[in-house]
Amino acid sequence: MQFSKESQITLVVTSCGRLDLLKTTLDSFDRYNTAPIREVFITEDAGDEGVAGILPAHWKEHCTIFVNRPKLGQLASIDLAYGQVTTPYIFHCEDDWEFYRPGFVEDSMTILEARPEILQIWLRSYNHDLRVHSPYIHLGAREIVDGVACYPLISDKPEWQGFSLNPGLRRLEDYRLCAPFAGHGGEKALSQRYSQLNRDALILEADAVMHTGFGLHVQTDVERERKARRNRREQIKFALFLLLGVCIGWFIN
Repeated sequence: MQFSKESQITLVVTSCGRLDLLKTTLDSFDRYNTAPIREVFITEDAGDEGVAGILPAHWKEHCTIFVNRPKLGQLASIDLAYGQVTTPYIFHCEDDWEFYRPGFVEDSMTILEARPEILQIWLRSYNHDLRVHSPYIHLGAREIVDGVACYPLISDKPEWQGFSLNPGLRRLEDYRLCAPFAGHGGEKALSQRYSQLNRDALILEADAVMHTGFGLHVQTDVERERKARRNRREQIKFALFLLLGVCIGWFIN
């Protein structure tokens, strides 16, 4: 990967204590990204100083690492890094992805420059990934935008639309429409807000990245509490269902 002060793109990566996955992410981006990058910001939300030791050697003079103590959470970490960005474009990435083909940034840039209403460009495989892990997502009619094949993303879930924290190119000005991200309730709330602003997403036909962190999500305290509340609600529903069955049985007898 090449760095250039003339580049219009900043790379931002969020990390949280999974340095093995992060190393794969950075190494694969370094290997396959062919678009010049101005600088890199990495936020490490688990307080692990080891991030500096896994950077590709030629990245170090172009990279700023924020080691958060205490944890800020993913959205606040994004706000921290995005607040330092001076380029019009951000390639956003998390710590658990592996890139596998060149030209994906250039393809994304081509679309964003031609389509100002598009919020971001997805890079995951639809057939081998999204259709399996996110079956509520479908593809619209195939489009060719300045030579780049892509599809509109259509979601059956109103709460999950085009916005995603998955890897992809996006504009700094679109971030500022909803900044700070930490002021919203999470990725789902941001997705709903961008949908209200009529910001859509497209996905490349030529996919470029796979998820390496399935089942390895780092839960925040808020997420753990939400999960506990859901479990309690399910337990209550089950108990009421059993009680109702007993009452119906008693009434019939």
